Amino acid sequence: MNHHRPHVVTRRAALAVPFLAGMAAPAAAQQPTLVEIGTNGWLFPVWDRVSRVDMAALRASIRTVTEAITVLRNARIEVAICLIPSKKRLMRQFLPAGTQILPEAAQRYSLTIAEAARAGAVAPDLDATFRAQLQREPGRNLFFKTDTHWTPMGAELAGVEMARQMRAQMQLPPSPRPGTRLGDLRPMVLAAGDLTQHIAPAQRASYPPEESLIRQILPPEGAAALIEDDSYDTVVVGTSNMQPRFGFQPVLSNQLVRPVGLFWRPNNVGTYAVLLEYLRSDAFKRQRPRALVWNHLEQDMMNATNNNSWGSYAMPPAEFITQLRRAVA
Repeated sequence: MNHHRPHVVTRRAALAVPFLAGMAAPAAAQQPTLVEIGTNGWLFPVWDRVSRVDMAALRASIRTVTEAITVLRNARIEVAICLIPSKKRLMRQFLPAGTQILPEAAQRYSLTIAEAARAGAVAPDLDATFRAQLQREPGRNLFFKTDTHWTPMGAELAGVEMARQMRAQMQLPPSPRPGTRLGDLRPMVLAAGDLTQHIAPAQRASYPPEESLIRQILPPEGAAALIEDDSYDTVVVGTSNMQPRFGFQPVLSNQLVRPVGLFWRPNNVGTYAVLLEYLRSDAFKRQRPRALVWNHLEQDMMNATNNNSWGSYAMPPAEFITQLRRAVA
């Protein structure tokens, strides 16, 4: 295993988010039902339910997240929550005609970050950050049209805002080692969005490769280039949106002026299971971080730790918290 990345799973998730609870693996005839075909080349996952919101389920999931924040902070690990807003909510103008978005859908975001902040986490309102950016530059996509992931531009915007709030709210000491050096923006091509596999083959030609800009990573310079040290006091733990190809981690490292570790898994594993996996890893045992950035997706806040969407990784909330306490003891 590459010790500079504590646990980077190289296989790409087929989907960035889990299937709906109880949904069987899609047969060929069922595939189109997993995607809503919008306008202007936009595709949306059906499992981001914006036309009905179970507030009791939402509040139960938030309780688990805030209890986990408390456990981590009691173990002297500061927590930041990177909650990625819903593509469907933010890009609603491209949804199929007649799509209803309940006002309560936005509470999946606002309630989560409010309660996370109340529990002591750094919880930036990336929903507001993204909306402001979309107003300034409507032509620069923060999400891929045909994919469940954000673009590198969305990841960079989030990384800059996350670092800004972490610097303001966390007492992180200056790092003896620099952050990642970044250069100019360069093109990055997404050959095929992960949602295109769920539309009819005859339609796929209508959805060509997409291009985004991504920040170039520069090699270390000076004394930093000679240091063979894999230590870091800040780590990102989360979904496939955190994978290196989208650039969140290097931007965060650059803005925090310190090395940042990365531990991610495809989102059908779930952000709860990946947190436990990291806390049991050799990387955590070698060096407990001062700060942990825990990534969630807005639409997943409807899914408790024991939701069927997580498959074999599902567990009761009480069991998750018990295992979490044991891992950081």
